[in-house]
Amino acid sequence: MAKPKKSEKLFLEAIFPSAKVLQKKLHGLSVGQLIPLIRRQLKMSQRTLATRASTHQANIARIESGHLDPNISTLKKIVDAMDCDLVISIVPRTDLETTRKNQAKIKAERKIRYLHGTMSLEKQAPNEKLLKELLDEEINKLLDSSGSALWDE
Repeated sequence: MAKPKKSEKLFLEAIFPSAKVLQKKLHGLSVGQLIPLIRRQLKMSQRTLATRASTHQANIARIESGHLDPNISTLKKIVDAMDCDLVISIVPRTDLETTRKNQAKIKAERKIRYLHGTMSLEKQAPNEKLLKELLDEEINKLLDSSGSALWDE
């Protein structure tokens, strides 16, 4: 796995806040719920939108009602037919570094639990201080690894 570039990190840090703002402003509205809002502002019927998007009016109705999830190409046609742009964004639930640290902790805890269980069977259970040191060491090792060790199951 190639090492992440600083420029990539800076780019993502620049776009994520805007994506988060958009996500909050949408209040959980789906694309299917946005289409009729825009369509009504344009005073465009479902039939007209369907014709302009080269699809059937029934498809527009099903998308707007939430009974059909359109694929991206269909969605792009519908959005283009309303003279709009389709913006797809990824919004991380937490900071990416926090996600890496959380994953490292999960993997390290799993490994240390296994080690603790094995040692307990042999009546050699380590004390809590040693377990904590082993856990911290394993977390740091995973964070310093190439990436596959962190994410492979």
